Amino acid sequence: MRKQLPVLASVPLAIAAFVAVTAFAAQQTVLPETGQITKAMVSSGRDVFHGQGGCFQCHGSDLEGTPIAPTLQQHAWKDAKDGTLPEIYRIVTHGVDGTAMVSHPGGISDAQAVYAAVYVWSVSHGAAKP
Repeated sequence: MRKQLPVLASVPLAIAAFVAVTAFAAQQTVLPETGQITKAMVSSGRDVFHGQGGCFQCHGSDLEGTPIAPTLQQHAWKDAKDGTLPEIYRIVTHGVDGTAMVSHPGGISDAQAVYAAVYVWSVSHGAAKP
């Protein structure tokens, strides 16, 4: 005959499961609403773009594009459909198959990818200068 665990014995298991789910949810990246983008966010993104991310090496220091990579200024978007912030973030975190665009360029974190996407979105929508 199989013994059943007392109810109190299952509490630590429930707590462990709750902690694991909460930790996973905390790791999910939340993008800001475009109307709530601050100058500080744009500045942080500019730092990532021109710093650790090395994005400027392919996209140009003014996001004008190069023979290697397209402009990120106002244009008809090809890979980041409609140039939305979530689509730009998706490209930064997943890359583009068959191109030089890798996921998390320069080894940037998801949080840094948010800032880089905010910067690119802001420049491409005329809300910030390169």
